[in-house]
Amino acid sequence: MGFLKTIDLNKTFKIETLKIPAVENLNIEINRDEIFALVGESGSGKSTVARLLIKLIKPDSGHILFKGHNIWQMKKDDSVIFRKSVSIVFQDPYASLNPRMKIQSIVEEPLKIHGQFSAEEAKLKIIEIIKEMGLDETILDRYPHQLSGGQRQRVAIARALILNPEILIADEPLSALDISLQASLLQLLTRIKESRKMGILFITHDLNIVRTISHYVAVMHLGRIVEEGQTGEIFKNPLHPYTQVLINSIPGFHRRNRKKTPRISTEEKLSWNLKGCRFFNRCDYKMSICENNIPELKTIRGRKIRCLLY
Repeated sequence: MGFLKTIDLNKTFKIETLKIPAVENLNIEINRDEIFALVGESGSGKSTVARLLIKLIKPDSGHILFKGHNIWQMKKDDSVIFRKSVSIVFQDPYASLNPRMKIQSIVEEPLKIHGQFSAEEAKLKIIEIIKEMGLDETILDRYPHQLSGGQRQRVAIARALILNPEILIADEPLSALDISLQASLLQLLTRIKESRKMGILFITHDLNIVRTISHYVAVMHLGRIVEEGQTGEIFKNPLHPYTQVLINSIPGFHRRNRKKTPRISTEEKLSWNLKGCRFFNRCDYKMSICENNIPELKTIRGRKIRCLLY
């Protein structure tokens, strides 16, 4: 059983008369001591999954299980344990840090909420984790705007880890940073994962990062998981046409001879009006049956795939 698990999870947003099924029949399992990557283009529903998993928004249907218990039906004591055990780092470190609070207060806030440590013990823990993030303790007296983007994200990670969570949800944590900072933060997250023996749900659109650090990957397209399996196997032999498009889009010299794949229009993407496979308009292998029939997520050759070709 997964440490953090979803069962047939659904979330639809309504904008006037428009219904957008941001997450549809989601079934994933995140275990301790592994990095599970959730990938897909912008607008595929990845960040909605992150917010569902930490109870920022409520699903329309389905279940989210933490150690086998539904997180929306927990008693108060169990809910406190859940809050301590599952933490999140958001995409934009500047937006996620209170600009009116000093860094020490920002990192200390989870300790105050859970009230487990004295002021002296809390200060020692804060200094310890700030140093673990590769920062100098002198920044504790500064405000977020006085730090660089990389420093702000390290502070956000420190705040997320101060209670020693068992699962860290990293929602596009590197997208706002330049390449050199991305590399150093990736090394930091990998080192922390190994030392703390925790699981990470790494949400990203960057497949180079996924290939480098993750053990397991789920590919998400317009609210649906279309392929899921071991990272090495999926990169070696992608089965779903959308996964193939994503992998072919990885930067490199081989792009010169690559076949262009049309992007879905904004109107089609927003209307979600494709009755069958939502990749239909962009797929080179589409059949008439695909237009009006939703493919099931099947297990084939040791991985899950949602495609009528199989």
